[in-house]
Amino acid sequence: MSREFYMKEHSVGSTKIVGACDKELLGKTIKDETGLEVKVAEKFYGGRLVDEEELLKSIQDASSVNLIGNRVVRTVLESGLGSVDNARRIGGVMFMMIIRI
Repeated sequence: MSREFYMKEHSVGSTKIVGACDKELLGKTIKDETGLEVKVAEKFYGGRLVDEEELLKSIQDASSVNLIGNRVVRTVLESGLGSVDNARRIGGVMFMMIIRI
C-alpha cells in the first residue's frame, strides 16, 4: 500500500498547522452512523503529495496537526509522534488531532 499523503502547511502568525490525509481520501466526505461528517477538503489538506519522511519532518515542529486516513494515522503512531489516545474512528477511517501548547 502506498505511503504517499496529501499534506498542507498553514501558518497563522508563529503557529504552524499541518493537515494531512491518505491520498485517496482528498475531496471525499467521511460519515459515521451517528451522522458525524468530516470533509477532507482540498483547501485544508490538499497542498502537495509527500512521502512518509517529509510528512514526519513537517509535523515534528507543528503546533497543531490534523490527520485523516488509516495509513497517515498509523504512520504517525508508529513514529511515536502521536498517541492512540488522540485518535478515533469516523465511519471506519482513523482521525487524529495533535495540539502542542
